[in-house]
Amino acid sequence: MQSNRRAPVVISTLRVFLLIILAVLLSSCATLTPDFEKPELQLTNLSMLPAQGFEQRFRLTFRVTNPNNISFPVDGMNFKLNLRGVQVATGVSNQQFVLAPLSDNTFDVDVTANLFNSGRVLLDIMNNKPQTLAYEIDAKIFTSKGLWGSIPVTRSGVIPFGLNTKSNG
Repeated sequence: MQSNRRAPVVISTLRVFLLIILAVLLSSCATLTPDFEKPELQLTNLSMLPAQGFEQRFRLTFRVTNPNNISFPVDGMNFKLNLRGVQVATGVSNQQFVLAPLSDNTFDVDVTANLFNSGRVLLDIMNNKPQTLAYEIDAKIFTSKGLWGSIPVTRSGVIPFGLNTKSNG
């Protein structure tokens, strides 16, 4: 009979515990309100660095914008870069910063493209030296905000393109 008296206490304690967990989860989601907008990612510049063997190096400049009225921590990102419809580079960045509400930040990332995989496009770019380049980028911005681990961002556009004659890094 002793165990029958404890059963309601255990069930009651379990209900309180589940309510606490639910409240914590809901408060975590409250930091990402329904009107939360994904950060925007824009490639603002692409510079060609000196080639090394069968690899071509690029310096990419990104701008990430926080369109929300709350701060947003960026823990890093990974991305795939397409030029003229061909994937020419993939890369990662572990640069961490906090975007203030309604603000943006720029940062540089050096990447290497394999000439075997994207040689035709890269050779055309090197030979013709265009002033602008059409690009597509698929990225994941990693964050510790709320319950999300990463936020997928896709962007396409046209950027200024410069050929560097010496390496800065």
